[in-house]
Amino acid sequence: MKEKTKMHKKVDDKGITLIALIITIIVMLILVAVTISVALNGGLISKAQEAKTRTEEAQIAERDLLTGRIKIGDTWYDSLDEYLKGNPSENQSDEPSKWGQDKNGNITYEGEISELQVGDYVDYEKYVAESSVGESEINKLYDDLETYSGFSEYTANNSGKIYSDKYPLEKEELKWRVLDIKDGRIRLISEKTPRSRIYLAGYNGYNNAVYLIDKVCRELYSTEKGTAQNLKIEDIEDKMNLSTWDFHEYIEEDSGVKYRETNEYTGNKSYYPEIFAQEKNSWVDDNDEGTLDLSDEPKEPINQGEARKAVNKIKVTQSHWESELEKANWKNAIYQDLLIRSNRLGGDTWISSRSVETYSDRAKFCVFTVDPYEISSMPLCYSNDGMWDSWRYFRPVVTLSANAELTSTGETTWSLN
Repeated sequence: MKEKTKMHKKVDDKGITLIALIITIIVMLILVAVTISVALNGGLISKAQEAKTRTEEAQIAERDLLTGRIKIGDTWYDSLDEYLKGNPSENQSDEPSKWGQDKNGNITYEGEISELQVGDYVDYEKYVAESSVGESEINKLYDDLETYSGFSEYTANNSGKIYSDKYPLEKEELKWRVLDIKDGRIRLISEKTPRSRIYLAGYNGYNNAVYLIDKVCRELYSTEKGTAQNLKIEDIEDKMNLSTWDFHEYIEEDSGVKYRETNEYTGNKSYYPEIFAQEKNSWVDDNDEGTLDLSDEPKEPINQGEARKAVNKIKVTQSHWESELEKANWKNAIYQDLLIRSNRLGGDTWISSRSVETYSDRAKFCVFTVDPYEISSMPLCYSNDGMWDSWRYFRPVVTLSANAELTSTGETTWSLN
C-alpha cells in the first residue's frame, strides 16, 4: 500500500511539472508577440535603422571633410589639409563635378559608366602648341635649376658648363591620354616621357626635387585648359591592386626594415637635408613637428650651402619601396602600359616624391623613380654626409580646368573644348 502511494506521488509530480512548462512557454510566446507588436507599432526597428543610416552618413561626411573639397568663406580648398596649408583649389566653382571613378578604375559620369575610358586620347596638344612660354620664364627656370638642383655643387662634374648648356629644356609635341579623375577633374598624362632631362644632386637635389620637377612641367605644359605637374608616387599607389602586392608590407632587403618602421642615427651618421626637418614622420633632436608630405613642395626653394647635423640624433621613417609591377598589380590593367611601359627606354623617369631608406650604417635620402620595369628610388644624399647626383626624364600630368568639355571623335579619341 505504501509503494502505491509513492508511485501516485511521482506521477503527480511529473504532471504538475509538465503543466507548468506548457504554461511558461505560452506566457513567453505571448510576451514575444507583445514585444514584436510594440517594436513594429512603436517604430523601434525603423528608428534603429534610421540611427544606423545617420551614423554611416556622418562617417562619410567626416571622411569627405578630411579628404574632399571644402569651402571656407567664399573659397574652395581641395581638402582640409590644403586649407591648413593655405592652398586654395584651382576649381572655385560651386557646381559639383559630374565625373567620378569606381573602385575598378572605370570612369563614371553622374554615377553611370561613361564612354570616356582610362587610356583614351585627348587632343590637349593643340593648346600646348598654341601656348607660349616667355624667354624670361625660361631663363628664371634655368636659374632655379642651376641654383637649387645641386648643380652648382657639382660644377667639376659638369666641366664648368651652365645648366642650360648641359641639360637644355624644350617644349615637345606629345600625345595625351586619360589618366584618372581626381577631385572631380579629368587628368591626362603624356603618352611618352619628353626627351628633356632634369639633373639633381646632393642635399639641394633632395630639398628641391618636387619644387623643380613640378615647376618644369608647369612652365612647359600648362595651358588655358589645364595645369601641369609631374607624376607623384600617390598617383601610382592609388591605382595599385593591393590584393596582389601591397607596398605597405615592403621590407628593405639589406636592412630588414619594414615600410613605415623607424631607425635612429647619431654622431657622424646624423646629417640631414633641411627639408627633412619639415617632413611628417621625421625627427631631428626629437622635434617631430613637420607638416610636409613627401610629395609636397617647400614653401620656398631651399639653398642649403652646407650639411646639417643633429645635436643628438635623427629618427628616420622608411618611406621607400620598390618593386617590379605587372598587369595583375593594378586595379585597371592599362596602368601597366600608361605608367610603366611607356617610360622612355635608356633612362629612368623622376617621380616628384621624396623617399627615405634606412640602413644600419646610414639613411639614404632619395627621390622616387620609375623605369620600363619597376618603381624604385635614386639616393641623392646620405646621413653620413655622402652625396650623389643623377639625371632623369620627367612625366607631366595635366589636370584639366573645371569647364573643360570633351567631345568624342572616335572610339578612343576625344576633342577638348
